[in-house]
Amino acid sequence: MTATVLSNGTVVIDEELRAQAAALVNEAHDNAFSGVTVTVEDGREIRLSPGLGIFVARVLERVAHGAVSVMTLPDELTTTTAAELLGVSRPTLMKLVNSDTIPSKKVGSHTRLVTTDVLAFRSARDEKRNAAFASLRGLDDEIDELFTHHK
Repeated sequence: MTATVLSNGTVVIDEELRAQAAALVNEAHDNAFSGVTVTVEDGREIRLSPGLGIFVARVLERVAHGAVSVMTLPDELTTTTAAELLGVSRPTLMKLVNSDTIPSKKVGSHTRLVTTDVLAFRSARDEKRNAAFASLRGLDDEIDELFTHHK
């Protein structure tokens, strides 16, 4: 079982490592990984942050099902990549750009977005969504309480 790092940063794994990843993913079934701990050579165990644990789990899932490519995001994104990152259609992204909700710039005839702006928008949108959901849950609890007291 080997993993080889090529000069361009690509990590090539053999079939045995791919099979081990598949076995781990199959053993977990549909259960999400709740944490990942790494044991280093001196015996210490280091628990990965939740975000890094999710990253490792997703890489293992992709490795188990075939090829995977991992890379960092560039400083600027195309509209197609930004839309995919936000989970919206490209026309929806362009409406956000045209309304100046997300800053952008033109490079020739192409629209480009700064990665940090797109990630900040996604984070703010997710926070608003979570707050709205929490508010709805609170209203649901209030309604349940009203019905419980009137029975």
